[in-house]
Amino acid sequence: MSLRHPDGLVNLRDLANHVASNLPEDKTVPIVLGFAGWGSALFGAINYWGGIENIPKLLMERGYTVILAPVGPLSSNWERACELYRHLTFGKFSVFVHETQAIEEHNDVEVSYGKYFDSDPEHSPRQSVISGRKRAILFSASPQDYVDWRWSETSKAHFICHSQGGNTVRYLISLMIRGAGDLHPEYFGSPGRDSWAITVTTLGTPHRGSTITDVVENFLSKSTIQTIQLLGRLFATVSFNGPDERVYDLQLDHWDICRVGNETFQDMRRRFESTSGPVAKWICSNNNAFYDNSIKGVYELHKKTSLTSKNTYYFSLSFHATVPFPSDWPPWTVEAIVSFPVPLVRFVREVLYSVPIVNIGVWIIDRILNGIINTAGWAILPRLLSIRDLVSWVTQEVLNRLLDETDYRITLPPPGRYLPRNDVMPLMIAFVYAMGGQDLTSEQKIILGPNLGNWYQNDGIVNTESMRGPDDSVVKNIAAFPISDVNDDSVRGVYWHLGVHDQMDHADEIGVFIEENTAQAAKDMYFNIATLITRLPHRKRQPSHL
Repeated sequence: MSLRHPDGLVNLRDLANHVASNLPEDKTVPIVLGFAGWGSALFGAINYWGGIENIPKLLMERGYTVILAPVGPLSSNWERACELYRHLTFGKFSVFVHETQAIEEHNDVEVSYGKYFDSDPEHSPRQSVISGRKRAILFSASPQDYVDWRWSETSKAHFICHSQGGNTVRYLISLMIRGAGDLHPEYFGSPGRDSWAITVTTLGTPHRGSTITDVVENFLSKSTIQTIQLLGRLFATVSFNGPDERVYDLQLDHWDICRVGNETFQDMRRRFESTSGPVAKWICSNNNAFYDNSIKGVYELHKKTSLTSKNTYYFSLSFHATVPFPSDWPPWTVEAIVSFPVPLVRFVREVLYSVPIVNIGVWIIDRILNGIINTAGWAILPRLLSIRDLVSWVTQEVLNRLLDETDYRITLPPPGRYLPRNDVMPLMIAFVYAMGGQDLTSEQKIILGPNLGNWYQNDGIVNTESMRGPDDSVVKNIAAFPISDVNDDSVRGVYWHLGVHDQMDHADEIGVFIEENTAQAAKDMYFNIATLITRLPHRKRQPSHL
């Protein structure tokens, strides 16, 4: 069997089919999904994993057990690692009831963030312990078998991680390897527990950071106060009710990003919009997802974590949703130029007419200028100017100046090397476009090292180059996977990169789709991942690299 197909989903399918034919399956080990803040469907219909579909339910119907762990969607990796650990060791779940298709939800989880924030109180949340969080959700055909289930050496788990979830789980496993010392003795006081994770599969994870943070900062670079006000209004709207009544829970109550006492909505909004309020404190700290997903933020993660556990299998999948920016002028170029509000021929004629001596040969000028349109004269234009250069000039020298003069506090991105595919989710088109032209800074190039690769291809949130794994030293091409002996020591502790799939954006990767074909591809991807990981053998506790 060859795992050399350019499409990563094909390699995943072939590897899954191979292990299905050769290894027994263990569906009793839970598959942990869900690293973006909600468990039950938004508005009763939109699932994080599947959109209008329900991937956890589909996996459950195939006999797998799935745990959805709702962690803070915009929180730092430390906060999310603490939340995830607590969910998996709490011993109780909200349960999806197949007969009613409903979730029996409970909000009784208490999460501690330890002493991590004590060293910098000015940029830290007000509370280090928060209660009333939603339980993780269990999808299982036999939920009675998971009463009092707690993640442990004897109750292991698989992890499928989308986006930042991959870095969160990496941090969590590193804490299980090393412990956290005095920072959090309750959760991470004992090292050497990384064998609790059998497999980790990452989908579109910014293992080396993402330029999406630079894109957003550039777009809003002239409007810091307005950005805080905008976030303040948005956060107030979704956080006014208590956690058990929120349509979407940011899980930032410990930052005081919540209603205080009998506060009115107007008072809460004013507090959130203040430059000295909790939203400004949170956004200006480095303790949030915006910083933690930046290239510099992930570099900081590298310095304080282990890259991998030698007890765990790792797989990564990369995606992009781009096409190259056209290099040739389109066939309608001449037609477009002729339709310019002030035709170029008329402009040149008026300039020449303004010169007295030229008026003598008016008829000659008309003959020459009219001939330009009908001959190969316009063929000169593509030789002098590329279409991308023209779009860049219009953006930088016309539109951005106009926006600045009319007091709009935004900056439009210039065109890049790539454009969004025509099936990209509309909300992501602008991000795909902007990231396709976002250059790396000098500092970022130093951080990333000499083998930069292509940082313009992206899926709308994460650069494709960043999705392979955290460092080349622990990333291998799936073509080298030793399929004859998956229990060999060399197989664990390495990110096996399955390849790149070029027809999914960041939302498609979790099944929030536009095209029906994409929806089926996403479902098949999760089925194949489940087939693969549930057949890989467990490993008893072994000492890991520090």
